[in-house]
Amino acid sequence: MIRRRIFLLAAVGLVALVLLSTMPRAEAPVEDSRLSAENTQAPEPIEASETGDKVKAGCAITQTMMFSRCGHSVTRRIEAPSSVVGGDFETTQNYYDLWQIDSFSAAAIDMSREIDLFCPMHRVLGCNEAGEIVLSRNVYGDGMAIEQTYGGLSLEDFDEETQEALRLGLGFDTADDARAWLSAH
Repeated sequence: MIRRRIFLLAAVGLVALVLLSTMPRAEAPVEDSRLSAENTQAPEPIEASETGDKVKAGCAITQTMMFSRCGHSVTRRIEAPSSVVGGDFETTQNYYDLWQIDSFSAAAIDMSREIDLFCPMHRVLGCNEAGEIVLSRNVYGDGMAIEQTYGGLSLEDFDEETQEALRLGLGFDTADDARAWLSAH
């Protein structure tokens, strides 16, 4: 019985390793900088007719996410997924329809996107659909995940100006800073 469990655990572990090894690899953020007047303007879009290149296997994609709520930007590097390998500029642009392709070649693609959120470095006090106060964080780069719900607090506990600020989300450097703000209000 114990051998079967050990064998089963080993098999599950092996399957998990195989699945993880087939996922696209993304490096940790390689840039975190404040947006300045120099780098807030997006490059001119590339026209499809300007390049006849086809995406090669192993093509390096550099994605720069600019977060308008805090002014930070994060850059990540990934390998082109198999669904765009062999595709041209237009195919790639259709696949990454939320992104602006800034440069395109068979071996390297740079793209950027402005996102109306706080970057992953911040904790955000806000509210959920029920009006409860929540602490969230941008875990994925393009969406917020709730880390904690303050069940005893709701929007109605605050004045109108603070309610509006919480609906939009208030950014903090740490969860402790957010809790201190809550205690003070």
